[in-house]
Amino acid sequence: KQWYQRRVRGSWDESDMGQLSNWKIKTTCCRLREGDFSWMSKISHLQNIHLATSELLNWLSTLGGGWSALGDSSEYAAHQCFTVSVQQLCLAQKLQYPELVSTCWLYAALSLIQLNRRKEAKQIILSQYPTVRRYRNHRYLTSLYSATVFKYNATFTSRRALK
Repeated sequence: KQWYQRRVRGSWDESDMGQLSNWKIKTTCCRLREGDFSWMSKISHLQNIHLATSELLNWLSTLGGGWSALGDSSEYAAHQCFTVSVQQLCLAQKLQYPELVSTCWLYAALSLIQLNRRKEAKQIILSQYPTVRRYRNHRYLTSLYSATVFKYNATFTSRRALK
């Protein structure tokens, strides 16, 4: 009780360590089997692939964002943005995360809007609606979808708007 009170107050001294060393702690050692090591190597390999792919996706996202910012004023930049979006899409499909795949499709649609390719952009936007609806709690995906639809409607206001 005295040790606990001193510990709560934050005052430690030599006698506290003596009291702790009198405690007997039982430890058990588990034996690892060869199967455990083989699974550990498989899991660590998959984890390394996932980390490398995630890092590459982050770099591509940064690069794509830069090209996208320039894409409003330069057709070359919009083409580069579309190329980066397709590369992101390929990586996302390898990871098999539907939210990430849908996000990459929407990035591609934004690039197509910058290139004034209305029909392809509309097809992508409409094809991603079921995924966005399924993952409506995913805030970034739903806001990206809304922003893409808004940009589509704002860019092509003279024609019939997407609903």
